[in-house]
Amino acid sequence: MIGTNRWMRILRCSRAMTLLEIMLALLVLAMVFSMVAISLSGSLRVIEATREQGEIYFRAQVALQRISEDLASALLVDGFEFIGENGEIDGRPAAALSFTSTAHVVFDPQYDHPGIAHISYKMVPGDNDGDEMVLVREDRLLGTAPMPESGPEYGDEVPESGYMLSDRLRSMRCTYFDETGEEHETWSTVAEDQDDLSLRKLPVAVQCTLDFWLDRENETSLEFTTKILLPVGLINAESA
Repeated sequence: MIGTNRWMRILRCSRAMTLLEIMLALLVLAMVFSMVAISLSGSLRVIEATREQGEIYFRAQVALQRISEDLASALLVDGFEFIGENGEIDGRPAAALSFTSTAHVVFDPQYDHPGIAHISYKMVPGDNDGDEMVLVREDRLLGTAPMPESGPEYGDEVPESGYMLSDRLRSMRCTYFDETGEEHETWSTVAEDQDDLSLRKLPVAVQCTLDFWLDRENETSLEFTTKILLPVGLINAESA
């Protein structure tokens, strides 16, 4: 009887130790899973942030390349002016451009053809409670539709002949440079003396800055800047 009680005590102790080991193993396993989950969550946030930045870089590349090609092909045509304005929307810079250029974009060769076009850029409020702005490009081939007589006006609606070039914008600024390198906030080829057409000059260069929202909650953004030389403006400056 004494031997039986001793073996029973041994078995009970043995079972208690086994249960304790299982509980410790589960605790360690839970801690490992927690650390892996935290690490994975951080990695996913980094991946998402990298993806968002990649999308913004792509937007900026497309928009600035289109603006650069349009401005580099700008020229003066009778009846149309080069107008560059720096307005504001909800207190944020919202530049607008209007000019003629040979960089007309042909979307459908069957119904369209290359040529000189009246091109304009303007910022309009986006759909995100006015927090975001959209850059709209308008491209009308000369002789195919009535042209505006002055520079672009700000509005809340995208024009029918325009299309969205980029969204998620916080602001857009443009700076104009003359032949001496002096900076100008605005530019207009409208001559006060209509008899002196030599006063109608294109800028030698235009610097455009696009500011894209990165995180609206933390008020962070990414800024991209490019400077475009205008060959026609440079030639006019050298011949003046």
